[in-house]
Amino acid sequence: MLMEEKITKPILSVDNPRRLLLGIVIAAIILGTLTGYILSGKNSSFQASPLSAGSAKNPQQDSRTFRDFAEGMIKIKPQPSDSSEYTEGTHSLEREGAVSVALTSSVVDLSKYEGKKVKLFGETQKALKEGWLMDVGKVEEIK
Repeated sequence: MLMEEKITKPILSVDNPRRLLLGIVIAAIILGTLTGYILSGKNSSFQASPLSAGSAKNPQQDSRTFRDFAEGMIKIKPQPSDSSEYTEGTHSLEREGAVSVALTSSVVDLSKYEGKKVKLFGETQKALKEGWLMDVGKVEEIK
Protein backbone atom coordinates (compact mmCIF):
# COMPACT_ATOMS: atom_id res chain seq x y z
CA MET A 1 0.00 0.00 0.00
CA LEU A 2 1.03 3.40 -0.88
CA MET A 3 0.85 5.96 1.82
CA GLU A 4 -0.32 9.36 0.74
CA GLU A 5 1.46 12.31 2.20
CA LYS A 6 -0.48 15.52 2.63
CA ILE A 7 0.91 18.42 0.68
CA THR A 8 -0.74 21.12 2.80
CA LYS A 9 -0.42 21.46 6.51
CA PRO A 10 -2.67 23.53 8.76
CA ILE A 11 -1.21 26.90 9.72
CA LEU A 12 -2.64 26.84 13.21
CA SER A 13 -3.43 23.64 14.91
CA VAL A 14 -5.75 23.29 17.82
CA ASP A 15 -3.38 20.82 19.40
CA ASN A 16 -2.03 23.48 21.76
CA PRO A 17 -4.73 26.11 22.59
CA ARG A 18 -2.34 28.16 24.74
CA ARG A 19 -0.07 28.68 21.77
CA LEU A 20 -3.03 29.77 19.63
CA LEU A 21 -4.25 32.21 22.33
CA LEU A 22 -0.76 33.64 22.79
CA GLY A 23 -0.46 34.19 19.02
CA ILE A 24 -3.80 36.03 18.89
CA VAL A 25 -2.88 38.28 21.86
CA ILE A 26 0.52 39.17 20.36
CA ALA A 27 -1.06 39.91 16.96
CA ALA A 28 -3.71 42.14 18.61
CA ILE A 29 -1.07 44.10 20.52
CA ILE A 30 1.07 44.63 17.43
CA LEU A 31 -1.86 45.63 15.20
CA GLY A 32 -3.33 47.93 17.90
CA THR A 33 0.00 49.70 18.38
CA LEU A 34 0.47 50.08 14.64
CA THR A 35 -3.07 51.45 14.19
CA GLY A 36 -2.59 53.97 17.03
CA TYR A 37 0.71 55.14 15.59
CA ILE A 38 -0.79 55.63 12.13
CA LEU A 39 -3.88 57.48 13.41
CA SER A 40 -1.89 59.78 15.69
CA GLY A 41 0.49 60.89 12.96
CA LYS A 42 0.68 64.62 12.25
CA ASN A 43 0.18 64.07 8.53
CA SER A 44 -3.04 62.21 9.17
CA SER A 45 -5.77 62.58 6.58
CA PHE A 46 -8.43 62.75 9.30
CA GLN A 47 -9.99 66.16 9.92
CA ALA A 48 -10.90 67.58 13.27
CA SER A 49 -14.51 67.13 14.28
CA PRO A 50 -16.78 70.10 13.59
CA LEU A 51 -17.33 70.54 17.33
CA SER A 52 -13.67 71.19 18.03
CA ALA A 53 -12.77 72.96 14.79
CA GLY A 54 -13.54 76.66 15.02
CA SER A 55 -15.45 76.32 18.25
CA ALA A 56 -15.91 79.38 20.41
CA LYS A 57 -13.09 80.09 22.85
CA ASN A 58 -15.62 81.27 25.40
CA PRO A 59 -19.02 79.64 25.93
CA GLN A 60 -20.62 83.09 25.90
CA GLN A 61 -19.49 83.53 22.27
CA ASP A 62 -21.35 80.40 21.14
CA SER A 63 -24.38 81.58 19.17
CA ARG A 64 -25.25 78.16 17.72
CA THR A 65 -26.02 76.52 21.06
CA PHE A 66 -27.79 79.51 22.63
CA ARG A 67 -30.49 80.25 20.05
CA ASP A 68 -33.35 81.38 22.32
CA PHE A 69 -33.40 84.92 23.69
CA ALA A 70 -35.44 87.18 25.96
CA GLU A 71 -35.20 90.77 27.26
CA GLY A 72 -36.04 92.08 30.68
CA MET A 73 -34.73 92.74 34.18
CA ILE A 74 -33.00 90.00 36.18
CA LYS A 75 -34.19 89.49 39.74
CA ILE A 76 -33.18 86.89 42.29
CA LYS A 77 -35.85 84.30 43.01
CA PRO A 78 -37.13 84.35 46.58
CA GLN A 79 -36.38 81.21 48.57
CA PRO A 80 -39.50 79.22 49.46
CA SER A 81 -40.53 79.19 53.12
CA ASP A 82 -40.78 75.41 53.03
CA SER A 83 -37.38 73.89 52.20
CA SER A 84 -39.00 70.80 50.66
CA GLU A 85 -40.77 72.91 48.01
CA TYR A 86 -39.20 72.58 44.55
CA THR A 87 -38.28 75.74 42.63
CA GLU A 88 -36.89 76.00 39.14
CA GLY A 89 -34.03 78.37 38.43
CA THR A 90 -31.97 80.66 40.62
CA HIS A 91 -33.16 83.95 39.08
CA SER A 92 -36.10 85.24 37.08
CA LEU A 93 -36.30 87.60 34.13
CA GLU A 94 -39.15 90.05 34.58
CA ARG A 95 -40.51 91.10 31.17
CA GLU A 96 -43.01 93.89 30.53
CA GLY A 97 -46.35 92.56 29.34
CA ALA A 98 -45.14 88.95 29.21
CA VAL A 99 -44.67 85.94 31.44
CA SER A 100 -41.47 85.93 33.49
CA VAL A 101 -38.68 83.50 32.64
CA ALA A 102 -37.09 81.24 35.23
CA LEU A 103 -33.32 81.33 34.75
CA THR A 104 -30.47 78.98 35.49
CA SER A 105 -26.91 78.95 34.19
CA SER A 106 -23.76 76.92 34.56
CA VAL A 107 -21.82 79.31 32.31
CA VAL A 108 -22.77 82.83 33.46
CA ASP A 109 -22.84 84.25 36.99
CA LEU A 110 -26.34 85.72 36.96
CA SER A 111 -25.84 87.50 40.30
CA LYS A 112 -23.63 90.06 38.51
CA TYR A 113 -26.65 91.21 36.48
CA GLU A 114 -29.27 91.43 39.26
CA GLY A 115 -31.41 94.56 38.87
CA LYS A 116 -30.09 95.30 35.37
CA LYS A 117 -31.96 95.32 32.08
CA VAL A 118 -30.44 92.65 29.86
CA LYS A 119 -30.90 90.57 26.73
CA LEU A 120 -30.31 86.88 27.47
CA PHE A 121 -29.38 84.14 25.06
CA GLY A 122 -29.80 80.55 26.11
CA GLU A 123 -31.55 77.30 25.57
CA THR A 124 -35.09 76.54 26.68
CA GLN A 125 -35.33 73.64 29.12
CA LYS A 126 -38.31 71.52 30.08
CA ALA A 127 -40.02 73.16 33.02
CA LEU A 128 -42.16 71.36 35.57
CA LYS A 129 -43.68 74.39 37.34
CA GLU A 130 -42.61 77.51 35.47
CA GLY A 131 -43.99 78.74 32.16
CA TRP A 132 -40.50 79.11 30.68
CA LEU A 133 -37.17 77.87 32.00
CA MET A 134 -34.00 79.01 30.25
CA ASP A 135 -30.41 77.86 30.67
CA VAL A 136 -28.53 81.13 30.07
CA GLY A 137 -25.32 81.07 28.06
CA LYS A 138 -24.83 84.70 27.07
CA VAL A 139 -25.87 88.03 28.61
CA GLU A 140 -25.85 91.46 26.96
CA GLU A 141 -26.57 94.53 29.09
CA ILE A 142 -29.06 97.01 27.63
CA LYS A 143 -28.27 100.67 28.40
